[in-house]
Amino acid sequence: MKSVVNLIKICEKISNTGLGGKCIDKFFLGLLKIIKPRAKIIDKNLKIAFPESSEEWRLSMRKNIYENLAWTMSEILALQKNPEQAFDWIKNIEGENYINELFEQKRGAIFLTGHFGNWELLGSWYAQNAKKHNSNLYIVFQEIHDHDVWEYVKNIREKNSMILLPKEMSAMEFARLLRNGAHIAILNDVSWSRKLILPFMGKDCTVSPGPAVLAMLGGVPIIPSCINRNAPFSHDVKFYEPFYVPDKKFLNQEERIKNTALKCNQALEKIIYNRPELWFWLHNRWK
Repeated sequence: MKSVVNLIKICEKISNTGLGGKCIDKFFLGLLKIIKPRAKIIDKNLKIAFPESSEEWRLSMRKNIYENLAWTMSEILALQKNPEQAFDWIKNIEGENYINELFEQKRGAIFLTGHFGNWELLGSWYAQNAKKHNSNLYIVFQEIHDHDVWEYVKNIREKNSMILLPKEMSAMEFARLLRNGAHIAILNDVSWSRKLILPFMGKDCTVSPGPAVLAMLGGVPIIPSCINRNAPFSHDVKFYEPFYVPDKKFLNQEERIKNTALKCNQALEKIIYNRPELWFWLHNRWK
């Protein structure tokens, strides 16, 4: 995949908020329309989440999904020339009071989000914002199988002030960071090896207990978060009301984790149903 990474690096030199960005968008969108990656999986997933939808609607939605992905790639590449552009591209912030309270109290939190909108831009913006408040954003990652692609992704995240934590790290080490005020983001919309089976968008699927376990051990809130696209290089960020793992006085540990994991699913559902064209439907979520 080294040739793919080299092509992306060439595109990175061209991409910007003007004509260069539009050209890169058209290039990637053209490829997506020709290749139609995972078109059958997209259609299957949309049928699960929107069982009453028509074939025409699903085809239109797939077009919109590809358009968001093309602009997302163009934006990510343009951002690498100057990560501080993220502050210009984020136009409105809803629920900012929730994160300001964390900064003021120097408290840790789990930020629950998914592969939605331009999630890399959200990470870049938040990580740089956290540094202004003498804090850090940690990203839990699962390494991509292709070494060259992974090295490129790793480098751009680190360049954008994100600190990477492997998902294999011990739960107690995660908890230590959280108790010391760390802000840890988890993309919790994919399948995991250690999992629960819970409903998500109308059908049971595998769910990671990770956010629930870490929030319980760290004694911190979970804050659902998302980034919504207005237009190319124009986005709004939303932080939803934080929630906590139920108190052990009322539920046993297994029930506390399951209850919280279900709340995480419901939070992601709310985000996705609001702007379905912005979610990464290419993932085989319901295996």
